[in-house]
Amino acid sequence: QIWRPITATFFFPVGPGTGFLYLVNLYFLYQYSSRLETGAFDGRPADYMFMLLFNWICIVITGLVMDMQLLMIPFIMSVLYVWAQLNRDMIVSFWFGTRFKACYLPWVILGFNYIIGGSYV
Repeated sequence: QIWRPITATFFFPVGPGTGFLYLVNLYFLYQYSSRLETGAFDGRPADYMFMLLFNWICIVITGLVMDMQLLMIPFIMSVLYVWAQLNRDMIVSFWFGTRFKACYLPWVILGFNYIIGGSYV
């Protein structure tokens, strides 16, 4: 079933308890993916696509090893992590005015996902 790695990356079980988490993660994907496209990968769409493909392959392999069935949040976190590492010293604002360096953003989001959804990934 060759389609499973692809659908596992784009599927998220939306329900009464997970709808907000889904919307927030879609926002993070849009926000930081567009920042990568217009920043570090500006004018280099093939490099950006290669980065996404490489991240996807790594996540699928990790998902197979760790028996993870849903890969959307790890994929979003990988895009966010790349952006955060390319902008390590930038100060970012999170909810309620919390400010910290961008290099800590993936860890804050991971904790946020745990608080909201009850799971790290």
